[in-house]
Amino acid sequence: MAGIYIHVPFCKQACNYCNFYFSTSLFFKEAYLNAILKEIEIQKNYLHNQELTSIYWGGGTPSLLNTSEIAQILKKIQKEFSVSPNAEITLEANPDDLSKEKLQAYFDLGINRLSIGTQSFDEKDLQYMNRAHSALEAENCIKDACEVGFQTL
Repeated sequence: MAGIYIHVPFCKQACNYCNFYFSTSLFFKEAYLNAILKEIEIQKNYLHNQELTSIYWGGGTPSLLNTSEIAQILKKIQKEFSVSPNAEITLEANPDDLSKEKLQAYFDLGINRLSIGTQSFDEKDLQYMNRAHSALEAENCIKDACEVGFQTL
């Protein structure tokens, strides 16, 4: 089994509990995305033609990327690697980033699993953690994802 992890180190704001590297500035986003594309090309022989069964977008907040940026990276992965038709393609996302249209676009791109960073449905907890979404936004996001067709959240 082979997989690829794509780290997207950008966040809207700092959450009080997070120990991962991130930046709240998008100044280097374009350069970073170009570096990811180059790295995919450089590493195309690393897996010795093993079929990818997992592509995982983590962070930071990958849902800060627009759908065309995600599509570009997925297309490059599919060009350089053999991707299983049953591959699990996961995207970490925050509820406040996910409109129903964006969810549909992700689903249409082949993303078949979401890791929605809800953390809590309690407003006081969300405020304490400095989350950018409300409990209602989280609940609605999960409902919208299910309506679009996501079965694994």
